[in-house]
Amino acid sequence: MYKEKTYRELIELVSIHKKLTFQSQLDLNEELNKRNIQDDIVDLENTIKEKISKIENLDYLNNLGFKADKFGDSIRVTRTDKAVLIDIIAIVLGIIFCLIGLFGIFGLIGSFSSESEFSILSLITTIGMIAIGILGIKFLSGIKRLIDYAGFELLNNNGTITLKKRFDTKLVEIQKNESLLELKEQSELVTLKLENDDILSANTNNIIQKMTISELTKRLKLLPTPCIKHS
Repeated sequence: MYKEKTYRELIELVSIHKKLTFQSQLDLNEELNKRNIQDDIVDLENTIKEKISKIENLDYLNNLGFKADKFGDSIRVTRTDKAVLIDIIAIVLGIIFCLIGLFGIFGLIGSFSSESEFSILSLITTIGMIAIGILGIKFLSGIKRLIDYAGFELLNNNGTITLKKRFDTKLVEIQKNESLLELKEQSELVTLKLENDDILSANTNNIIQKMTISELTKRLKLLPTPCIKHS
């Protein structure tokens, strides 16, 4: 990414490094090291170290809607109250938006059957209401997420992984050896799995999320950072 940049351009990027994505910060730092450029890069290096420290402490797990509580050699992962609240708000908004969309559909049907004069403004308003309704359908995906993770718990205790998660709305408790934990990458998601059961996923295009879920797997297995299997 930065191979064609001049020395001056690289230094200018260093000065605005906090506006760059984490991946760009890593790439920039790598290019600086390759060229043995040491001028004014302390802030960049400190920013990277700070983010890596947060990843290792699983602080960014909150961005995925989960939190990790550590006690001794064990770790317990649960859903955050904030994530639950966001799902509830999304569901409420989804219902409201769907109702607006429904009124839009009725309005559009009524405009064709009405003898009143055609109005461009009315048509635009109606289409806008329908568009809001479509957005509401997307918001309603929070229903599945809220149900799937109600009562969720992931625990490693002395090498045994205990997973509590809803499958077809029924809360199931699964206990298996930690060796059956793995990361599997499919399309744009990297998923933490316990044998054949999905636990949680992260976006592969978001390096912080990807490194966080990798670090979580390492902590759960008490092993070096795991490889991600591709399928």
